[in-house]
Amino acid sequence: MFTEDYLMRIINQAIAALLTAIGLRKAGKYSEARQAIQQAMEQLTTLPANLVDQMDDGSILSMLTAQGQLDVGRLAILADLYQEQGEILIKLDQPVQGSIAFGRGLRFILEVVLSEVADLSTENIDKVEVLVQRSNGNALPVETQLALSDYYQRLLEKDDQSLVAAGISRKQVSQALAKLQDQLGPSQNTTGD
Repeated sequence: MFTEDYLMRIINQAIAALLTAIGLRKAGKYSEARQAIQQAMEQLTTLPANLVDQMDDGSILSMLTAQGQLDVGRLAILADLYQEQGEILIKLDQPVQGSIAFGRGLRFILEVVLSEVADLSTENIDKVEVLVQRSNGNALPVETQLALSDYYQRLLEKDDQSLVAAGISRKQVSQALAKLQDQLGPSQNTTGD
């Protein structure tokens, strides 16, 4: 079991590595940026980055759960790391791998947002919307689609002023939810006729 001080130190180191990676990507140093992301993932998870990349989302979520509590702090940083990894992979002309990274980042930020009702902040809504756009057109795992559906339903519970402040409208959210439910419909009816 990690102490709170140790976890805060890990999170701070991972944030520093993320910021370094962003700077390196913007400078066109993609290999170095990718290494910084991998280092941050290793610090955050205490596992080799290539092993974390091979794990399914559910296993990573289980790994970041202790005594029934999801470590949303580390998961939020991991979501940011996967988003940045996606940006780097796109720059390296690896769109499929970039899309996978964006999808994983989306799943993780959705878990963060849905784990705490009060965490539907403008910042987190922005993160979700960016990752939805970056993942657009790519098939998301059913678990991610279900989490996205829950997220849209929670957004619809917010007042119009809060939605406008986050840069979205009730109509946009309703349309996105309807589209998602259309996609989920056939996959949920696997017992068929």
